[in-house]
Amino acid sequence: MSKTELSLLNVFEVETDGVHHHLICFLDVILAGSRGIDSRSVIGQFTPSSEGVFDLETFQVNPTFIEVFVQYMNESASNSPEIIREASSRSSDWLYLLDPRTPGEFSLDPLASDLVGCFAVDDTGQIVPRSFQYNREHRWFDPVRGVSGVLSDRAFYQWLHPRTDRKDG
Repeated sequence: MSKTELSLLNVFEVETDGVHHHLICFLDVILAGSRGIDSRSVIGQFTPSSEGVFDLETFQVNPTFIEVFVQYMNESASNSPEIIREASSRSSDWLYLLDPRTPGEFSLDPLASDLVGCFAVDDTGQIVPRSFQYNREHRWFDPVRGVSGVLSDRAFYQWLHPRTDRKDG
């Protein structure tokens, strides 16, 4: 029997104080059912269109999710071999990160909405600790390019939702 991977990106309709909210979460449905919806995993909320579907124009990003993403970039992603390798060739500069959804032909002159953010690089080619700056113009959901590739990053997902069922020994 094959194991089917659950979607990491889901929409939940929740009611708080009599008000319905439509939340887009970086959270699988099983984990949401067992642990609930942690505000750290809520990418943002939206008002559905008259047809009841996602309306990008009403999407509002959750500042808490952005804070968590910046924390992940500083604590974990900054140590990835690929980022370390890229930084080594950019002494005393900025290392700009493109959204993984960005097609290769657009990587030389990317749209602001495809730029995730940047790290400062010191004069020895090392990432400056805790220097990641998120680009507020980055779009998690783009009408042309689609969903941000960051939301397919299982390392980010596992960092955000560490397993609590592991036994030592």
